[in-house]
Amino acid sequence: MNEYSVHYPLLTIFGLAVLFLGLKALVLGAATAATRGRIKQFINAEDAAWLKGTHVELDSEAVARIGRAHRNDLENLLVFAIAGAIYLAAGASEIAGIIYSGFYVVARLLHTFAYLSGRPLLRRNAYTLGFFVIAVMAVHAAVVLIIN
Repeated sequence: MNEYSVHYPLLTIFGLAVLFLGLKALVLGAATAATRGRIKQFINAEDAAWLKGTHVELDSEAVARIGRAHRNDLENLLVFAIAGAIYLAAGASEIAGIIYSGFYVVARLLHTFAYLSGRPLLRRNAYTLGFFVIAVMAVHAAVVLIIN
């Protein structure tokens, strides 16, 4: 363990959360490409020619669904990373920050599972949980910054 992980466990937890979710987003990106390859349907004509597949104007539903989940991950990870970095810099509660990070990771895992398996109610609830975690974390950081 290095000095930062011993003295700042929130930094370790938050860093691992961002890295894990970033890797999950990369896996979804690779899954999009793999699904295109498996069904031999490509958006780019040069890919279709090179890989001996069909050129299509729109992705199949399977590819489009993975792509939407991937895009949603990227959009939300950026906001979480920025809010979390400000939260860390503000010196807000470590325990609360660890809880926020844990809930956010669980929310995003559930969201991805729900998106890929076609469960709209779970997807909405997981997204809402993640949204509120970021909102509460941001307000918490803002209050700490204003008070200090």
